[in-house]
Amino acid sequence: MTSQSARQSEPAVAVGSSQRPWVAELMSYAHDHAGVRVVGTVLSGREAVEQDYDVLLIDDTTSYLTKRLIDRVQLLRRIVIGVYEGTRGDVGRAKLAELGVDAVIDAESSPKEFLTRIRSITDQRLVDRDFAEIVADESVSVVEEDSGVLMAEPVESTPEMPRQSVTVVSGSNGVTEIAVGLAAHLARRGLPVVIVDLDTMEPAVAQRMGMELSPNVLTAMESLRFTGEIGTAVLTHDTGIGVLAGLPSPREWEACGVDDAADLIAVLGAAHTNVIVRVNRHLEDLSPFGGAEGRFGIARRLIVDADQLVVVGDPSPTGVTSVLAWIGEARALSGAPVHVVMNHCGRSLYQQGEITEEIGRTFRSASVTFIPEDHRIHKAAWQGDLPPIGRFVKALDPVGAAIAAKSAVAGQGSVK
Repeated sequence: MTSQSARQSEPAVAVGSSQRPWVAELMSYAHDHAGVRVVGTVLSGREAVEQDYDVLLIDDTTSYLTKRLIDRVQLLRRIVIGVYEGTRGDVGRAKLAELGVDAVIDAESSPKEFLTRIRSITDQRLVDRDFAEIVADESVSVVEEDSGVLMAEPVESTPEMPRQSVTVVSGSNGVTEIAVGLAAHLARRGLPVVIVDLDTMEPAVAQRMGMELSPNVLTAMESLRFTGEIGTAVLTHDTGIGVLAGLPSPREWEACGVDDAADLIAVLGAAHTNVIVRVNRHLEDLSPFGGAEGRFGIARRLIVDADQLVVVGDPSPTGVTSVLAWIGEARALSGAPVHVVMNHCGRSLYQQGEITEEIGRTFRSASVTFIPEDHRIHKAAWQGDLPPIGRFVKALDPVGAAIAAKSAVAGQGSVK
């Protein structure tokens, strides 16, 4: 047995949040008896991935229990044991089996039975792991050359893959138009792109693109929870841009979980390479005020995971103040480059210089861009078309080019 296995003679168990009696009973029993160490309660999918433990015990009714979460936990070589209520028939057991847990146990089982079940699974897993490590140590692949010298088998090189790039767009003053314009820029370059509306206060992407409101982000999240895939939730615009509509109504914001949103963007990034996400402009942390983090928590979480940030503002004193406040909040969450876009600007170079200086005096931004008025944009919006080539598109192109560079093929220079 390896030294690591010896140190972990008692498996560390994390418990998913649950109101069922088995949780308190198990914790009390484990405290007084040897066999396992209960290391704490997992309150979210993110904690389930980030915390250190050997076994996750989780109810079939836990809100953040999804197939994707189980897959991620198992990839970390941890065991997932699902807990169901036998008195409800086979509903819970069948759900857990479909999600792919390693084992199940009835919630009515005694604490001793819980411990026995955990130990039987972990003991076998440790034996399997030790055997795998021994085999790996003794199975170095070699090839014999004519000279009789043993040489390491060459490793086949893998082709360079495009980098996934997630850009979060927030702010005001035509933020949807800017998000759509950036997606259009990437599409013109031949890059696969999807635009996602996760603004829980003013969803508008599907309306702007002339797309249906169903399927939408709720449809995609529901599919992801139970199948690990998003199915057919992403619609394709006539121009080839993928569009994932936002909430049918802002009143449904509580159905959007923070972890669900993060998982959704990760899956979309794997399929489309470039993901443009529109989020609401409020970034306050509301969790200290009753734990209602969902509405603003999605924007905060996605900013943490983003490769680049774009904040859209109004070229006025109050608009600049709002942009600076947003950057300050975002900087506390992420070090990703921030592109400032001032929309609906006049032609005053003096005003643009003053705004650029004011922003630069407070924060270092990747760029400050001024987008002029272009009346053709209003017509395109009513028709569900992409922004036509003109003053708007040409002014936004440098920001689009910066985003495109993130998804350039590694080792091949810039995107054409």
